[in-house]
Amino acid sequence: MGIEALARPVPREHRELVREMLARLPEFADRLARLLSEEDEFYRQVEHVAPGELRQVCQANLERALTALVEGRGLALDAARKTGLVQARQGIPLPAVLRAFRIGGTFVYEALLELAGPEFLNPTRTIEINSYVWKAIDLYSDALTTAYEQVAAEPSHADARRLDDLFRGRLTSQADMEAAARDLGLPTAGMFVVVVTERVEPDEQDTVEALLRARRWRSAWRPGGEAGLVAIDRIEDVRRLREVLGSLPVAAGMSKPFSGFPDVPDALHRARIARRSLPTATAGVVVFGDSPVTTLVAAAPGMARDVVRSALAGVLALPGAERKVMLDTLLAWFAGHGSAKEAADRLFVHPNTVRYRLRRVQDLTKRDLTDPVDIGELYVALESVRLDPETS
Repeated sequence: MGIEALARPVPREHRELVREMLARLPEFADRLARLLSEEDEFYRQVEHVAPGELRQVCQANLERALTALVEGRGLALDAARKTGLVQARQGIPLPAVLRAFRIGGTFVYEALLELAGPEFLNPTRTIEINSYVWKAIDLYSDALTTAYEQVAAEPSHADARRLDDLFRGRLTSQADMEAAARDLGLPTAGMFVVVVTERVEPDEQDTVEALLRARRWRSAWRPGGEAGLVAIDRIEDVRRLREVLGSLPVAAGMSKPFSGFPDVPDALHRARIARRSLPTATAGVVVFGDSPVTTLVAAAPGMARDVVRSALAGVLALPGAERKVMLDTLLAWFAGHGSAKEAADRLFVHPNTVRYRLRRVQDLTKRDLTDPVDIGELYVALESVRLDPETS
């Protein structure tokens, strides 16, 4: 089965269905992401660790496949192969990826039938739609499998797989864990931290791994440098490591130091939460637990958004410029430990201006800035907005 099977123009009535699905792409991407997280344990963990990422991937893949179908051209298999290379090097299991494509194929088929309605469908049209969808899934699956086989043949893939075994807790015996550490050039005992990074300036060529190697730090990293296991000699090294990471244009999250390989998966999870404790597209370094409230907000973004909707609804309903003024004033007031004068100094306004704005915040939120419970609710909501401005 070749690309030619999908390069022929589909009937006009079928193209109309696909166009309608493309017009509602965000809705269908949401539905597919929810379905994958419900049906597959791996993607359930992806959604838990990186909320929103699964939806973005679903939308990109749906758009690519549906657009090719409408335009009557071959599928972008080069893009599928590149995606497969990235996923293989990140240690994403091939069975999970292939299962996701099968689930996605069934979803697209059922969605097109849903859009068509009973008056449009007959056995011939149903078979045609089914054929288009499953030919696409077969072609994508072949491209992904080829990419995984290519990565498996790479010399460095064995190291990536060993590190991924540690990150995912696949090794059950201490002897196996120590053997994996030796293969990765890490000590078999001592203290470690897990680091998760995200590049803020994509054009910057320096990598965290290269910089640590130059400073004689022993570490092992996933291909692409997204997550690494770093050996440290003493607790004080956390400060030094933080300074090194802070010299690069990256957003980095670090776990607290730990001494046992069984703790690696939990440390990875905490480092990811620490990374999410930085606002979007902001360089910096956060160690898990630096700010307990911010850590809780980053660990449960969905619940934090619910708190935002409850506590700050009145403020968020304001026009954009006025909303920003109120949020900035509240941020300055918290940063100034509840002092209107310190907040005024930060904002370069008169203290009475700050007091007026705070009274307005109280009226809009129905929260009392002298009540510790109300203050706590507002602080949690404000941290959620600071970390994810789209919340507002």
